[in-house]
Amino acid sequence: MFIRENKTKNKKTGDIYIKHVLVESVRVNGQPRQRVVMGLGRLDLPRREWKKLAHALECQLSGQITLLEDNDKYIEDLALSLISNNKLSKKLDILETGAVQSDSGNYLPIDLGSISTEKSRSVGAELVCEETWGLLSFDEILKVCGFSQNQKAVAKALVFARLISPGSERHTIEWYKKRSALSELPGCAVMSADKNIFYEIGDKLYENKDKLEEFLYKKQESLFPSNDFTVFLYDLTNTYMEGSCLGNSFAKRGHCKSKRSDCPLITLSVVVRNDGLLVASHIYRGNQGEPETMTDMLNRLEIMFGYDTPQLVLEKPTIIMDRGIATIDNVALLQERSYPYAVITREDQSEQYLEEFESARDTFIRIDDLSHKFTAYGDENHIYVKKIEQAGDASCKVLCLSDGKAHKEDAIIARKDSRFLSDVEGLSKSIQNGHIKNMGKIEAKLQNHIKKHKTSADKYDSVIVQDTDGKALLIKVTPKSTESNPLSGCYVIETTHMELDAVEIWKLYMTQVHVESSFRAMKGELGMRPVYHHNAERSAAHLFITVLAYHILSAIEYRLAQLGDTRQWQTIRDILSTHNRISVVMKDNAGNIYNHRASGKPEDIHQDIYKKLGVKDPTKPVMSCFK
Repeated sequence: MFIRENKTKNKKTGDIYIKHVLVESVRVNGQPRQRVVMGLGRLDLPRREWKKLAHALECQLSGQITLLEDNDKYIEDLALSLISNNKLSKKLDILETGAVQSDSGNYLPIDLGSISTEKSRSVGAELVCEETWGLLSFDEILKVCGFSQNQKAVAKALVFARLISPGSERHTIEWYKKRSALSELPGCAVMSADKNIFYEIGDKLYENKDKLEEFLYKKQESLFPSNDFTVFLYDLTNTYMEGSCLGNSFAKRGHCKSKRSDCPLITLSVVVRNDGLLVASHIYRGNQGEPETMTDMLNRLEIMFGYDTPQLVLEKPTIIMDRGIATIDNVALLQERSYPYAVITREDQSEQYLEEFESARDTFIRIDDLSHKFTAYGDENHIYVKKIEQAGDASCKVLCLSDGKAHKEDAIIARKDSRFLSDVEGLSKSIQNGHIKNMGKIEAKLQNHIKKHKTSADKYDSVIVQDTDGKALLIKVTPKSTESNPLSGCYVIETTHMELDAVEIWKLYMTQVHVESSFRAMKGELGMRPVYHHNAERSAAHLFITVLAYHILSAIEYRLAQLGDTRQWQTIRDILSTHNRISVVMKDNAGNIYNHRASGKPEDIHQDIYKKLGVKDPTKPVMSCFK
């Protein structure tokens, strides 16, 4: 078989249309003839690769294994995609001796012992991601950014891999070639699965970051409009990088939130809507201080939405940020730029209201309708709130007492105290066992423990007990006070939304959990960590691909939640992992080999998800016959 190029000229316009067909040579009445096996549309493939593609197509149609090299795997994927998308014929007129009609109702005797399956590839999660990709109009914005059809297919593979099989770009190529049926979906075939192509497209996505994020937010806003005033949640996280990354300007040492202090870090900041939909992101060096990013975040929002344009009178969003960012200067910055806000300031204000907090359980309003996110301590967890207003102020404060937060803080303090007491007890046992006798060394070791656990040590009197001869016997530790911290579990929310009551303000601030959930999803379900790249731009591209994947994840979960389905993406992905596309190979009594490739029939649990999200399978069964 070989590939032939056919040119057709439009007589009216003079335009020339090019189509390619797969052709085979046959003999009819002893004379050589050429017969068209299937139409291929217009191939965007170098002519030097046509022979390989013809070989791959012939093998696919006949059920044989191709003899192509590993670096030509994209040829095999393209062949499979062309066969799957061939709409010109449902007849299997491959050989004169083995013509079969797939829908004819004819039956052939099949050797049951010859039936086998091959090339099982996942298709369930791919279908859900493909539907959401189309819903968010990714192809439209990628076209605006100058992506070709093949580049759009590579971008789709990069983003889908983060959702379905998270890992590095190298892992993505392996997944695309050997474990996913993505290449069989219309418009998803990648012409070359070379790793450099995948890296280049990741770089190109990051180059167009601002355009993509602005378009995606506006698309999400039109699809999922917010009911009340707009609320933006702002926070930062970091993740660790493998290797020294000496030439990477983003890779810096700092406090690692993943507890990998042995690795350089890279920081990601995100702005998320209060229902979890992502607005924008930015990438900083690993040791970036959180408070210093506030001005930069506001500047980027104003450019993105035009808040700084005088002729546009736009309602600015309410800003909610993590306590580590909410310094007095940053709150003043929000006030200066006329942004409404709801924050817990970095400087603790609870001590100013000690008297009110002491009677909180009796005088504050108790919130009973807590969601599961705030009931980790069962019936013992209650929230008490009280609104405080002062005449002339443009903001108000809500005093909050959380039993759950108090339990957590007390547990952390107890754990720190136990470490100090354990170290001192170990030193005391060494003294009693005679392992250390020199008084100078004992005092030095005790001072080292006190310095190491200064906060806990300040709450205890640690005395070296000696006998009449001045010999150390043990160390006696006694607490200075038996009273518990009266402000345990207490905090103060400051907000400009004075029209809301105390409960509404508390619930408004607690939407902060959505930005924390986005970080958990990116680091866990979407495989953002670790980063293996040593180049700064490529490291940033790796994080941005994760951000794009989160756009799809949040849209899927949001749509399901609107229908009362609160399952997270990881659960959905696991359920859909059992819906595959597979080839069934079998022989008839004449020795003809039939290869039938099709997606499996979705089970009820698959159908439930597909129905809620409006997913349809565009792939068609493909059958071939070979003698």
